[in-house]
Amino acid sequence: MKIIYKLKQIALCAFLAAMTSSCDNAIQDVGGAKQNYNNVYGLIEANTNLSLYAKAIELADLKSTLNTTDDYTYFIPNDVAINAYLVANGYVNNLGYPDINLVPIPDLKQLVLSHVVKGAKKRVGKLTGIEADYLETGELSTMANVVNPDLYLLTVNVSIVDNVYTLKVNGSDKAAPGLDYYGTNGFVHVLDNVIELTPPDPVISTLSQVLASAGDVITITGQNFVKVKSVKFGSTAAVFTSVSKTEIKVTIPANFDSYALIVVETEFGVSAPSGIGLKYLLYEDSLKGSGWGWDAQPEFQSTENVSRGTYSIKKEALSWNGLYMGSNIVLDTADYQFLKMSIFPTETTKIMVTINNDRNDSSKGTTVTLEPGKWNNISIPISNLHPNLLPEGKFDNVFIQEFSGGTITPASVIYLDDIGFL
Repeated sequence: MKIIYKLKQIALCAFLAAMTSSCDNAIQDVGGAKQNYNNVYGLIEANTNLSLYAKAIELADLKSTLNTTDDYTYFIPNDVAINAYLVANGYVNNLGYPDINLVPIPDLKQLVLSHVVKGAKKRVGKLTGIEADYLETGELSTMANVVNPDLYLLTVNVSIVDNVYTLKVNGSDKAAPGLDYYGTNGFVHVLDNVIELTPPDPVISTLSQVLASAGDVITITGQNFVKVKSVKFGSTAAVFTSVSKTEIKVTIPANFDSYALIVVETEFGVSAPSGIGLKYLLYEDSLKGSGWGWDAQPEFQSTENVSRGTYSIKKEALSWNGLYMGSNIVLDTADYQFLKMSIFPTETTKIMVTINNDRNDSSKGTTVTLEPGKWNNISIPISNLHPNLLPEGKFDNVFIQEFSGGTITPASVIYLDDIGFL
């Protein structure tokens, strides 16, 4: 394997060096003047720098499709670019050299047609006496898009600085001062990259809800949601509706507990997993353990003000008083990155949060200032809770203390919901 890999690298370097040092003796840029060929297809065949693209047309049996009098605009990768593409995709012969004959015919047809816009003669630089449509920034439909509408459109960007045009096509930059190859029925723009219109793997960017319950309908936002095959929460397939290439509506499965990794699979790839929920929920409508309060006892199933679900914890926020919530299992800080909770104070409040049994030492916790009249979704890094001070990093409680320094109004209230660890 190492020998083949080295052969690949040597082969590619040799091709790059050879192609960089060579020049196209058959055709020179002539400022938009017609070449001495009947059409753009003849121009491609005669151009020694485009021999691999011409070979691809032949292998894909597309000559009769493209060698017509219709108008065409080609965006063609030069031989160096195609060789690099072949190596990158493993189309290498036993000697380690790139070989276009190894590309499957369906893939080769898509590759060829992805570089052709039919029915228009489009160039970049505007020249006197040359009749043509001029390329502008936007998207173009290629002949490959006609065959497969699920492919992405061709992205074109045209810019001009100091009277110098630059054409960018799906990632390739080229100087374009009006020196494109011109045939009787179109133009050829030579690129240094191979255009791939196949949608990449899907990408999950955000979820409309951080926490969710079974039956909730959430929105997954991201990219490349083309021909979605499945949306899974762990190993469970969920009911979904594809809204667009950037949005999916999905129903949380019935067996969802409190946390899952979401994966989107399309016909073109699989997304990286994205987490929803909390790995361990200490409070979700009820406390998974026991709790108590200083000065004023909490109400653990209040319906007055709820962030999510049916109940929340209601606690009178007297000066310096506290709320203890014990877990019925021992937790390990190594398993989590964040302590998360939702808190609604009726007035501006500062709290101290700790997971250390020494609740009288605030230096073993961290403080958070809460905004009044709204649910504050708090996310505290476990590192801020000093896990190094815990025996073996283990703990079994969360303690919250009013910490405003005696300024809070008597009878002020805080509500807490969805307390857990991620």
